[in-house]
Amino acid sequence: MKDHFEYNTLLTREKFKQLGFLRTKGRCCIPGCREQADDAHHIMDRKLWSDSGYYLSNCAPVCYRHHMDCEKGVYTPYQVMKFADIDIKYLQKPDKIDWLTDEEYKELFINEMINKWGK
Repeated sequence: MKDHFEYNTLLTREKFKQLGFLRTKGRCCIPGCREQADDAHHIMDRKLWSDSGYYLSNCAPVCYRHHMDCEKGVYTPYQVMKFADIDIKYLQKPDKIDWLTDEEYKELFINEMINKWGK
């Protein structure tokens, strides 16, 4: 992944989508999918951030079909992050998940024990 992207800088909704799509060349990030991306999916729900979570480290461009799969939990947030080719070093804990330390959150995230809604 290229380091010139500002992964943990708060973006506008438009810039979130634009940079996410640029990162995947406008394609859905789910392996094997050859479709154009239709939406910039929030890997972790935007309501978990007091600022809506428009961070490139939380953006996964997906086609409509795979967006529904991501929302339904077919893929874990960690899987989606890997599919979107985001290095784990950019993992950012949502500020509303204040009952976990950063390290606890990272461990749950990597071990696929936390869902998109922070449960």
